[in-house]
Amino acid sequence: MATEEHQRLANIVKNCHDSLRQLTKLYGAERAWQEHTGPHNAEKLAEYADAMQQLAGIWETNASKTELHARSRIKWAIDYITKYFYIEGIYLQKRLREQRLLASYNELADAECAYMEAPPDKLRVLDVGSCFNPFGNTPHLEVTALDLCPAPGALVLQADFLTVDVDGMLTEPEIRDQSVKRLPAGYYHCVIFSLLLEYMPSADQRLLCCQKAYELLRPEGILVIITPDSQHVGKNASIMKNWRFALAKLGLLRIRFEKLPHITCMVFRRAICQELSQHWASVHREEGICETIRIPQDEH
Repeated sequence: MATEEHQRLANIVKNCHDSLRQLTKLYGAERAWQEHTGPHNAEKLAEYADAMQQLAGIWETNASKTELHARSRIKWAIDYITKYFYIEGIYLQKRLREQRLLASYNELADAECAYMEAPPDKLRVLDVGSCFNPFGNTPHLEVTALDLCPAPGALVLQADFLTVDVDGMLTEPEIRDQSVKRLPAGYYHCVIFSLLLEYMPSADQRLLCCQKAYELLRPEGILVIITPDSQHVGKNASIMKNWRFALAKLGLLRIRFEKLPHITCMVFRRAICQELSQHWASVHREEGICETIRIPQDEH
């Protein structure tokens, strides 16, 4: 059962989300986001960041007390990233699968493919909506942590990911005054969206985030998405099918799906060629599936 302090922090987070949704109803998503991220709302955003940092500490502590350590979203992400690039070489297994798929699709016989070289000692990771840089102390990760309003004292750069430009001419992130101005295309081995997409007030904004992730990833890089979900595994199945289809149309194939208590964890891989991923989406499209990133709250 949640303590009084836990409930207070949760209410701060909930009220922030509710406020943004109310603004979206009044003005539409674009203007609502501008209002929400404006300087007049800085105090509320700082309160939200502090509450999220404290809540995350509570969640991690609670997770460590159980036998199911994967309930920790941070540990889950680190474990899979490590297995994908190093321990189990999952990226090579997925490469072989995609090559077999390419061979079976006659229409893609001339498609150009891009492959990752051997993983480096340190993986470049972009953690969007980081708040307090929970992945920063992981030895084999070189983390660029971004947040709209970083938590106090955190080694996190300020940035609105929706408005940050992705530039193919850059060789490293462009940073001024602890704020990110531009990010280099094809630079990161991994992008992490942990409790990020549901913050966005519209499906289009969520899809834009995923499009940017695709552009920022190196060949065969991965996008890790962790989203809150306290329902049983089949409750939001139709929504998850839409996510899978929409991201495949961008060039990202889902390679891992795991429903844990209170969260759903997914990993999407930048396919060896975008045409392969898009063709897969077309072949596996089901009735009612569309190219959108909706969440249950959109229905209310």
